[in-house]
Amino acid sequence: EGRSVSAYFESLAGGLEDKESVKEKIDLEIKSALDAGMNFNVLCNIWLYDVGGSQEVLNEGNARNPFGVAKFLNRLLGMNMKRQGLVFDLFVKTLDDEIRSAKSSGNYDLGIKTMKGQSVTFITKPQSFAFRGLTAPDETVELYAIQQDKGYSSEKIMELYNELKDADNDNTDSDNTDSVIDVDSSDQEGQGWFGSFRSNGRKRKINIRTGFYIDDRDYLTATEKVFFIHNPGNQSDKCIVARPNLGVYTEFKKSLHHKFNERKLGRNPVSVQRAMEIWEREYNLADIPHSEYYQMSCPGRHKESYVFAGSIVPILNKLLIAGRYNGGDDDNRKKPFNVVRVEVSNAAELNADMIQQPSSPEEIQDGDVEMLQADPVVGDEDDIGKGVARELANKTSKVRFRGTITKYHDNDKNSHLDPTGSYFVKFSDGRKMEMDADQVNHARRKFEKEVNRLVSVGMPREDASSIENQTKSASLAKTKLRKPILHDGEEDPEEFERNYEQEFTDAVPDVIVGLEFVRDGLHEEVLQNLSERLLQKGVETTRSLYNLEKLERARAQREEDEKM
Repeated sequence: EGRSVSAYFESLAGGLEDKESVKEKIDLEIKSALDAGMNFNVLCNIWLYDVGGSQEVLNEGNARNPFGVAKFLNRLLGMNMKRQGLVFDLFVKTLDDEIRSAKSSGNYDLGIKTMKGQSVTFITKPQSFAFRGLTAPDETVELYAIQQDKGYSSEKIMELYNELKDADNDNTDSDNTDSVIDVDSSDQEGQGWFGSFRSNGRKRKINIRTGFYIDDRDYLTATEKVFFIHNPGNQSDKCIVARPNLGVYTEFKKSLHHKFNERKLGRNPVSVQRAMEIWEREYNLADIPHSEYYQMSCPGRHKESYVFAGSIVPILNKLLIAGRYNGGDDDNRKKPFNVVRVEVSNAAELNADMIQQPSSPEEIQDGDVEMLQADPVVGDEDDIGKGVARELANKTSKVRFRGTITKYHDNDKNSHLDPTGSYFVKFSDGRKMEMDADQVNHARRKFEKEVNRLVSVGMPREDASSIENQTKSASLAKTKLRKPILHDGEEDPEEFERNYEQEFTDAVPDVIVGLEFVRDGLHEEVLQNLSERLLQKGVETTRSLYNLEKLERARAQREEDEKM
């Protein structure tokens, strides 16, 4: 009909119409398009169609060759730059909205279960195991014991309640109205309604309203059960649920639908005041281990779990087999493990409680413990002659040179330090340096650290403290000697895992990702079964590794002594 925008521009170019008449007609076409339902989403579909992203192509995608994000972004490259920018901005905004919605409804999944609770702590420092023998002697697997307080206090639930209630008030798209509709129960299950069929075959659709619900059935002898339920709306098939003893979790609307219909939950929310009375009572009753119950179906809120972390990937199959899992096609519920993320609040406390000790009881002689810390300088002639050390390093090794403090000058050059003067030191390679108090104390600690490393491989302390000695740290002290749990010549024929256990001497981390075997006591079976198999195959124990490492250090020391 000649009403396209391009036709109008052709008329303008041919002189058949002027700018004002063309602008008026284009504005009229835009208004007509908007009235007919044209919007930016429609334009995006048109632009995608032009570059091979039609609805037909989208529907042809399958599990093997899906039309996913990669193909979508590839199709964008076929558009001009302006359209690319507009469509990509819409994609990012839509993705952000989906993520926000998933988080709100409790459906956001990173693929890793996070252990949550009012508090999550390590019960003690982890057990450490070297399961790979000489194949990888420095790779260890740690077993962490974790304490969760899974409960949710009345204060926290009210914070959540008010937060979600405000969000619902801001959401104008939410549909919380009741209506009477014709439904087919098999098609409508799990859509967030419950109710009874009426005699005319119609059903009342009742949306689950955000609020507090109670279970007051007769079998509950200690108290009624209280639930907080939040319905995020039609965009999710789950509700957020909270309990005083279990914390916050998600539950399918279909499951809640059955609970309401079977009278396991009251159909109407109770007042906040009544809910808080029951909540506080349940919360206090739940102050017991998770393995115990304060009434039927109500476990305590303090749960103890065990997680394997560290270098578990190389022995993952062995761990799973030791846990009686063969990796079949069974449903995930039959798997005895979860991949979990744990973030604790007490790592710093555990690290502060760990007393720094030498690498093994055999590594020091009586009277050597006090030398593990260097005495700080005091700023007078008593500092003269004290040992210091500095390092030179490359990609493969590092050399530590010893030296002595030769002079202290009380010149107040470093007024922000104590002592305030300057120290002059001389090293075994002939170099002389001027240092402040912090620098010289640091050099003193390096010196004492090197002395103790040499003592650990059998060198007398007098020789180890000699200023003339220079050592190659890469061969003697690159790593600490491990500390086996069992003493030399000792074996444990019943608790096989002790043969591979060594003392954990590293810093306790704040966050771990690892493998949790979900059944109570299964982690002990895994340790027993795995260790027994390794012993049968002749994999070196931690005591064997320790003895070999000590011999290697002694040999390296002898070779270095011969070069001096």
